Amino acid sequence: MQAVILSIGTELVSGLALDTHSAEISRALVALGIEVVRHETLDDDAAAVAAALRRAGDQVDLVVATGGLGPTLDDCTRDGIARAMGVPLEQDAAALAHLEAWAKARGRTAGGSNLVQTMLPRGGRTLPNPIGTALGIEASVGRARVFAMPGVPAEMRRMLAEQVLPRLEAGQGGRVTRVRTVRTFGLGESLVGEKLADLMARGRRPRVGTAVHHGMIDIHIYATGAPGEVDALLAADAATVRARLGTIVFGEGDDRMEHAVASLAASRRTTIALAESCTGGEIASRLVNVPGISDWLLEGVVAYSNESKVRTLGVPADLIARHGAVSEQVVRAMAEGVRARSGAAVAVAVTGIAGPGGGSPERPVGTVWVALADARGTVAALEVFTGDRKLIRDRAANYALNMVRLRLLEAEG
Repeated sequence: MQAVILSIGTELVSGLALDTHSAEISRALVALGIEVVRHETLDDDAAAVAAALRRAGDQVDLVVATGGLGPTLDDCTRDGIARAMGVPLEQDAAALAHLEAWAKARGRTAGGSNLVQTMLPRGGRTLPNPIGTALGIEASVGRARVFAMPGVPAEMRRMLAEQVLPRLEAGQGGRVTRVRTVRTFGLGESLVGEKLADLMARGRRPRVGTAVHHGMIDIHIYATGAPGEVDALLAADAATVRARLGTIVFGEGDDRMEHAVASLAASRRTTIALAESCTGGEIASRLVNVPGISDWLLEGVVAYSNESKVRTLGVPADLIARHGAVSEQVVRAMAEGVRARSGAAVAVAVTGIAGPGGGSPERPVGTVWVALADARGTVAALEVFTGDRKLIRDRAANYALNMVRLRLLEAEG
């Protein structure tokens, strides 16, 4: 079965809001063994919605749409479905009863523009919405089965899980498509590809591919079949990937670098302190997103100015004068200073030039020094990251967290 996903809303087309629904829906459909062939983002325009539905109805078996089911004039999805089907909109008794019950529970009266939400294309069926006024729609256009859901994230997710996916799963004959993702950091995509070349051969089962973001490389392993067989295939390939890539693997699935660091800190009972300049608290922010990190993260200092580095971290002023704030000497002093003041077992420090200004031929934008201090001494590393200010800070934070992770792995070994 092949599917097209439609995201409907002027705010999406204009860039005022980001379409995140398509990715969520795609993952859910792929898990059922349904191939998603296209995402389309459409304006709030009934003619455009109808044209997209007719086009998809000639090409695929399934269309899943979100957005445009509200009570205002720009909510035109139901009208677009009716046009694509070539039928009128009619008031649906179940939809009216739902709206009246919703209003009564809140001491209101159903009426006005809200009544447009009781209209349904002739031949369509409603999808219940227990947490909102906009019911979903199930219909047929051409050869495609069409499901339209509200754009409100909580309403969309619940309707997808409780109404759409069970209906689709019933027709899949027990076959599933599952994805297992192994997450890595520290090796370029070409080198990862060389180590996994035989696994990535075209036509092989499972299918293995890579995706790069913020300097991290995810290895996605896909397999379709009976659930038990699929799980075995995925487990075998994940084990092979881990064996070949070694310590550059930091997690699986939705694991983030901070999760790996927090887990190692807990297993080693190791306390951590941070001294951040160019990352501006980004590393601390990521770590405090992990529940339980308060047992191991003692302190985070944002020493952005030279004066703060001297006053808060004890970096000698003459060291900054001689070598500059973005230097190996200063980043080492930062790491040692925050470790001394906090009493942490491990301290990491970052200083750099995030841009867009401030660079020079000797120290271009993206130059970042990272240092780690612990009982075994202090180590430092220089990296030159590319990208805009946000991307450079993200990559520097990832690099610093990975330095802590690798140091804790060495201690564990």
